[in-house]
Amino acid sequence: MRYLIDTCVLVSALRSSSGASHIVLKAVLNGALPILMHYKLLTEYRSVLFRPEQLHVIPQTENEIERLLAYLVAIATESKVRYLWRPNLSDPSDDFVLEIAVSGQPSTIVTHNTKDFERGNLYFPDIMICSPQYIVREVLNHE
Repeated sequence: MRYLIDTCVLVSALRSSSGASHIVLKAVLNGALPILMHYKLLTEYRSVLFRPEQLHVIPQTENEIERLLAYLVAIATESKVRYLWRPNLSDPSDDFVLEIAVSGQPSTIVTHNTKDFERGNLYFPDIMICSPQYIVREVLNHE
């Protein structure tokens, strides 16, 4: 199983060191959760994390964020999307996230927005959609 960390989870993990998102990120960095990566996902990470309003509340410096992203790329399995499924999710900007997960099956999308991924026109039974809290509780076995 590989895990695709949605941007909202990465942002939450960097903003606060006390939540489930941070535990998930630590597990990724420690090698306990193998991750998927695609250049579009990396581009979205960078775009969101470097917004002025995010830089204002994230305690890490821009250089530290860049090093984190470089490390995530280094440890990730690259997902090679060769086709576009266009599952028509409620948030069209999430379509590519699901496409990356489809390409990297079996995979789990870790997101705070689980309902956004359940309403598409296409269904992929080998892809799980889970919250960070679920991953911490059920996969990492933390209470």
